[in-house]
Amino acid sequence: MLEQFSVVEYQPWRRRLIFKFRDGYGFECELGTEKNASPVRGRPIVYLDQNQWSTLSKSLFAPQRVSDTERLAAVRLLTMAEAGDIILPLSSAHLSETGAWSNDAGRSELARTILAGSRGWQMRDVLEVRAHEFRHCLAALAGIDIAPPAPVITLEPYAALDSSVRGEEDGLSLPNGLPEAWKFGYLSTLSNTVHVACLLDREPTPRGSLAGWLARVEGFSSWLDGERHRSKSNRRKAARLFAAVDATKEIATAAAEIGATPAQATEWFAGAWDQTSLGAPAITLFRSVMVDKLLAAARWEQNDLTDLMYLCTAAAYADHVVGERRTIGLLRQSVRRSGVPVQLHTKLAHVVAALEGAAPGATTNAGL
Repeated sequence: MLEQFSVVEYQPWRRRLIFKFRDGYGFECELGTEKNASPVRGRPIVYLDQNQWSTLSKSLFAPQRVSDTERLAAVRLLTMAEAGDIILPLSSAHLSETGAWSNDAGRSELARTILAGSRGWQMRDVLEVRAHEFRHCLAALAGIDIAPPAPVITLEPYAALDSSVRGEEDGLSLPNGLPEAWKFGYLSTLSNTVHVACLLDREPTPRGSLAGWLARVEGFSSWLDGERHRSKSNRRKAARLFAAVDATKEIATAAAEIGATPAQATEWFAGAWDQTSLGAPAITLFRSVMVDKLLAAARWEQNDLTDLMYLCTAAAYADHVVGERRTIGLLRQSVRRSGVPVQLHTKLAHVVAALEGAAPGATTNAGL
């Protein structure tokens, strides 16, 4: 993979990592510090679904395939990102979906676009975000002091990946004799190089199957659709209970990690799960969107779990989310219901207009 580059340069004085391809194309990654791994500095955070990254890529490498309006918006958005005016975080969903491409040329173009636009910024692994939220809710009920959750939009090394690959205690070896002051910079450089390798490796990365989850949710959805004699309120309660079953293991694990008892976990679930807000923004939105989709008897696809997990987490912690019409439509209902201050879009032109019309220093979602 690295043979594709003519330059890979670490610039600690600028906190930058520079990559330049042999064909002259290049990008840079911002690097945080151990004291501040998430220097958002009030910049708007814009999460793009995979289809929107694809539009950005086509705007650069196949502009004839994109409408003039979207092409101009895509170029403007990338210009703002590369200038450091906005943050376009990548997620493990982007790594996984791009890595599965078997079209080598198309994959390379999309990978270059994601790397140039994200500039090292990541959205933390969604399962870790959910675990933090569950621990926070349970700790509040049980009166247990725990560390505050880490920022969701961050430059922290390996934040987008599963926590099993992060940190020395999880088996990541460091060079012998590496000074402690250099550790964060070393891990940041290695983390960004891993992202580059994941996206640019010419061998497609197989994706796991969600067929079991799909069969289960389709079965429940069909059953719920056949229960039209029940009131909508009762059908909604049934859908919420189904969503709770999916979260049972997460709740139990979170309780064990902070030392909460099974009784306390049960008490929290009984008192909170039917409330409009759980005090956990990503989980609240995911539960709400899943329930709405079940009640609508909508068709389910294997990729729906990924879409719901990532877009709901992004909506909870970013300022803007841009995705496909079907999921954004469902998410809008839940955002209004929960009062989450995110702006949702289905077009790049819409988010660019919102960004350019935003007042300087506008409040962002980054601190949630």
